[in-house]
Amino acid sequence: MNKIISIDDSLHRINLEINSLLDRVDKTVYDRSRNNFNFMGKAVRSRFTLLLGDALGLQRAAAERIGATAELIHTASLMHDDCVDRSSLRRGLPTLNEKLGVNTAILVGDLVASFAFDYAVNITPETPGDLVKTVRSMTEGALLEENLRYKKISAEQAERILQLKTGELFRWCATTAACVAKKPDLRDACETIGRETGVVFQIVDDILDFEGETGLTGKDALKDITEGRTTLPLILAINDSRFCEEIERNLTALQAGENRDLAPALRIAAIIRENGFTDSARALAAVKIRALETEIARLPERKAATAFMDYISAFSTRTK
Repeated sequence: MNKIISIDDSLHRINLEINSLLDRVDKTVYDRSRNNFNFMGKAVRSRFTLLLGDALGLQRAAAERIGATAELIHTASLMHDDCVDRSSLRRGLPTLNEKLGVNTAILVGDLVASFAFDYAVNITPETPGDLVKTVRSMTEGALLEENLRYKKISAEQAERILQLKTGELFRWCATTAACVAKKPDLRDACETIGRETGVVFQIVDDILDFEGETGLTGKDALKDITEGRTTLPLILAINDSRFCEEIERNLTALQAGENRDLAPALRIAAIIRENGFTDSARALAAVKIRALETEIARLPERKAATAFMDYISAFSTRTK
């Protein structure tokens, strides 16, 4: 187990390496110093990988490379998402599409993704192919979500979107860590841990779209609901006969509105917050986390496994 390098030190090294990749790009192509973007954010995927790697007995340098690859892919996907959603704020900074336009933001996202595949080549021979499949799954999840905008969907459909769009990259981190740590017997356990952790993280992220403020979340408030994304808190509310009709009426108003009127979104958000639907979604997230205890107990480095469990247990109560 790694005992010398702290998690924060590793995250700092990952951040420096990612930024150095952009600094080495020809300034006539992209000048990071003039058009900065927060490439690490909360670094959830890196921290997840580092803590799980410790619990597997993985060398920290290897875990850092996996984490950096995941952060690059995730950041590239955010750049593309911001273009799709026309978002103006991400990680507390103006989005690249807001500053430089959609075309440039898409192309910088592609550039960042190419760095991730370069990293993947040097992890294991199988890693690039698995990462390609992961990105395909993430894209399928985003397309499925796009196809179901402003529609009343089932909890099962929402779960599938979460597994594909968010859970798959966590799964990739976890199974790659098990592979590099030479723990093939733990691959299935790590796959479950990764995918379910990603789902939980996204559930809470969706909750914060209703509970959070722009200054705290680092992105536009009520973005999911104004874009017609039917997330778990909304599913719970819309399936309650007391509120179904009112919510559907406001969703229709949002879809039809051309002047970006936030009033229908604010009314839906008030229903969800004031009637305990965000609390119910958090409770479901906590149940998913507790269900991982058996798998995490199988990880060989017990003390590190406890720290890892503590980390993901905090997901269901996070407020930003």
